[in-house]
Amino acid sequence: MDPITTALQIAFYVLFAVSVWQYVRHRGTLELSVLAIFGSFAALFFLTFLNAILPAIAPIARPALVAILFAQPYLVLRLIAQIRSVPRIRMRIALLGAVAAWQAIVLLPIALPEARQLGTVFAVVYFFAVEIGAAAWFARDSRRRYGVARLRLALAAVGTGLFGASILLAGLTSVARPVGAPADSQSVTRLLVLIATLGYLGAFVPPSWFRRWINRAASFQLVRKLVLPPPEMSPGGLWTDLALTARDILGARRVSILPAAPGVPLAQVGDVAEGAPDAAGADAGAGGGDRPVSRSTVELAVRTGGGVTELLVADVEGRQLFVDDDVALIRDLASLTAHAIDREEKLIGLGEARREAAEARLVRASEARFRALLEADPNAILALDEESRVTWATRQAGVVFGCGVGDLMGLPLGDLVALHKDETPTSVGDRPVYRSETTGRRRDGTHFPAEVARSTFELDGRPFQLAVLSDVTWRHEADQVRERFLGVLSHELRTPVTSIYGGTQLLLGRGARLDDATRNELLVGVAAEAERLQRMIENIVAMARIERGGDFGAMRPVLPERIIAQLVERERALWPDVTIKLLPNNHLQMVAADEDYLAQIMRNLLSNAAKYSGKGSTVEVSLEDVGDEVIVRVCDDGPGITEEDADRLFGLYYRAAQQASIAPGAGIGLFVCRELVTAMGGRIWAKSRPDKGAEFGFTMPVYVDEPEASQGTDDGVVIAAATSPSEAGAPASV
Repeated sequence: MDPITTALQIAFYVLFAVSVWQYVRHRGTLELSVLAIFGSFAALFFLTFLNAILPAIAPIARPALVAILFAQPYLVLRLIAQIRSVPRIRMRIALLGAVAAWQAIVLLPIALPEARQLGTVFAVVYFFAVEIGAAAWFARDSRRRYGVARLRLALAAVGTGLFGASILLAGLTSVARPVGAPADSQSVTRLLVLIATLGYLGAFVPPSWFRRWINRAASFQLVRKLVLPPPEMSPGGLWTDLALTARDILGARRVSILPAAPGVPLAQVGDVAEGAPDAAGADAGAGGGDRPVSRSTVELAVRTGGGVTELLVADVEGRQLFVDDDVALIRDLASLTAHAIDREEKLIGLGEARREAAEARLVRASEARFRALLEADPNAILALDEESRVTWATRQAGVVFGCGVGDLMGLPLGDLVALHKDETPTSVGDRPVYRSETTGRRRDGTHFPAEVARSTFELDGRPFQLAVLSDVTWRHEADQVRERFLGVLSHELRTPVTSIYGGTQLLLGRGARLDDATRNELLVGVAAEAERLQRMIENIVAMARIERGGDFGAMRPVLPERIIAQLVERERALWPDVTIKLLPNNHLQMVAADEDYLAQIMRNLLSNAAKYSGKGSTVEVSLEDVGDEVIVRVCDDGPGITEEDADRLFGLYYRAAQQASIAPGAGIGLFVCRELVTAMGGRIWAKSRPDKGAEFGFTMPVYVDEPEASQGTDDGVVIAAATSPSEAGAPASV
């Protein structure tokens, strides 16, 4: 036996052993068909070996050898029928062709020796046609497969085609050789058979390292797509890509990826196969004829992050040849997909965590701003539950009720304010607001007038109330001061008006019968009361302007000693029982002032000094130039003022108790003086003199031709605007 024949026999025995091992592992009709093919080859070589060593069995061995050889096309077609649908008519034709080929080789030469060549031609053509058809199917199926499966099918196609070609070449050579001529060396035929055998070895017995290498190379693009998805790819999209790839690899009609726990599939592609049997019936109906759709189940790799196992279920037609390689490739891709999904889920989780952290920061910042706004409210703000108990309060609430904020928690609203049934409802948006005038109770037991506004809202499905409580003590005090002021003012206005009215009526009615002295006395009295009334009206007008925040205009250069000297002379005539003196002074600089303002200030200060000092008192007016300002002082020798009163005399409506007992007044004159002095950029004060009496003084800035940064005029206006509204609107107590 030559080495080539020995190598061929060893190769086919190896193929037979591998097919036996695969059949023992799976015991399916597909594995049985492969076993039948390579088992027939092993039997063929075994009978050839027996025929060589035992020539006596040739009459029996030769028909068996021919039957085994020409059964090969039918066995290959039966293998294909396990993988795809093959019409039953083709299977029957192949079987009948195998029987006819055996008869043409074995029986026809005995019956018709002259038809031997014709029978041989028919047999080898049948063999070649069926084998070439099977090789074409293997080649066509390899084009839609991936990795090792594609290469193995291609090798199977090459082996099947070359084996059919070798039989055809051997048969045609035998027919062409003359009868009785010696057989030539079948070197070409044996070479084809050798190549076919190598193809079968590569297809059915490939080395494991070779399979891994081919799979790794073939799946490179698939791995890139699954492991490196686009940034916008979601986990569901990755599972869908895997299902599509698995469908292409297996040639399946439908692929589903199911979660470990029962539920909605993670991905599902392809059409639903009607009447598809389950995996248990995958091998049902083995044999020739139309093949039903069978189902293969592949378990995916364990997820790296959560220990969860997913299943890939593919509905395929028949059982794929070399499907183990497809399953290995899909399992690798599934593992990589699971890693990619874990990565994407972690990235998504990280992004969500970052977004939640950013939202939490925004919420905290919003809460901080909202709390800051609430804490800046001068009113007490309380949040109440459905039982009207305090659940939250601002710091100002603790100040209003004279305790810490924590001490208010859980207290009923009725313990803090007296609740009334006569609440006045008003609408703010779509929610009513209930307002009422009530009395608040501090934690030390004292009471204060208060105003409460309550509204309801819903939070987390629970009803709550928001109560805003205002301490209106200042308003009550302001009302009292205003009422007292109006009473004093009405009295103050009534007195000069009554005097003027009475004097003028007397002059009109009896003026001709009065002597000159009496008539002059009446005229002086009317003039004095008119002057007093005019001064009061000027102060009221100035006060109203101050409270409105009006602009007092620009300052002009004024000679203070000229204006003040005229006013001193005028006040002397109005107060004949009081000595008013203007002390000598050196030449004074011009000041930045308003003549009308300066006159009104001096009239108020001089009349106050004369009025409160009393008859026989002395009022001294002095002026002093100290460089950048001129100081004006009005000093008297009356009862004087206390230190406490000195700080409060310039407040609106304020009158010292001692002054109120000496002479009437409305309490607005000194307030007007302060605002006018401030408007001119000066300052004003009051203090008690060391020996006796009081001193009221003020300053005026020296006039500068080109003032730097408007220090003389604009600063005074700014100071007045900044000082007047806050102090003008704050009621002072008497």
